[in-house]
Amino acid sequence: MQRPRGTIIAAILAPIALFTAFSAGYVMAEPEKPSAASLSAAHELIVATGASKQFEAVVPMMVQQLEPILLQMAPGKEAEIKEITGLIVKRFAERKSEMMDIIANVYATKLTEPEMKDLTAFFSKGAGAAFIAKQPEILTESMAAGQQWGQKIGIEIEQQIREEMQKRGIKI
Repeated sequence: MQRPRGTIIAAILAPIALFTAFSAGYVMAEPEKPSAASLSAAHELIVATGASKQFEAVVPMMVQQLEPILLQMAPGKEAEIKEITGLIVKRFAERKSEMMDIIANVYATKLTEPEMKDLTAFFSKGAGAAFIAKQPEILTESMAAGQQWGQKIGIEIEQQIREEMQKRGIKI
């Protein structure tokens, strides 16, 4: 069974959207060219905040979401698909610096060099470093809490919509 191209594209775009949320809301960089010192400060900030580690997760996440689709498209070829996807992950991991440069440019156009240095200092020690270290746990638990809340609220919304529709004589 061949999957529609949109399914493959959606599997690729989902982790990119997640990554974008974690990379300070990446938007198109403004045309102004930051100084080398600002770009250097931006790179240091990216490392200090742990964002560079998040970049490392993007390609494996994309490939992981593609694997089931590929396995459905080519049944019985699991070993070959795993080998190919492993190769692709390795190949694209080498391109992490491209993403670092893109995001550094965004940081450097939105923040001043002294601001980035202050932030880097903050995230490199004390409370900032503790926050960065705990961020994966905080994110995981926050996402789970958000999903639970969303489900609870969703049920309440549905109930209230039904009640309001019933008041107006609308059957659903």
